[in-house]
Amino acid sequence: RDSEGNQIRIVCNDAKLSAQEISDIYRNRWQIELFFKWVKQHLIIKKLYGKSENAVYNQLYLAMIVFCLTLLMKNKIGYKGTLLQMLHWISDCWSKSMTTFISNVFKAPERTSSGRRRQEHEKIFEETLAQYESGDVLHLDDQLYDPII
Repeated sequence: RDSEGNQIRIVCNDAKLSAQEISDIYRNRWQIELFFKWVKQHLIIKKLYGKSENAVYNQLYLAMIVFCLTLLMKNKIGYKGTLLQMLHWISDCWSKSMTTFISNVFKAPERTSSGRRRQEHEKIFEETLAQYESGDVLHLDDQLYDPII
């Protein structure tokens, strides 16, 4: 039974194990799955470079150290962005002084976007219609003609 009292049925081909042992095995496997899900979501590990147990442990330890240091840096300077953005800032400014790093992280963006430029369809239509009515239509057959430019 689960924590809410619902009955759970698990099919297993090992008749020597008790139901409690099988449920413990599945519970432990689920914890491993949750750990790897967390690793994939929070640690930047695209692939494991070594095949030995020691190499895998070392890469996981290094990734966890980087995660913890990035989290500490983010909390220390009060950065409100994501951890991934913080990691990008650290990698971009790793050779600069701490003062320069902090000023880069918190400076206002140099350019602002007012969004996608709105096209004036009515104005374009009116101009095209006026050109058509005046007989100035030879350019309309040109495939490269763009009235927006």
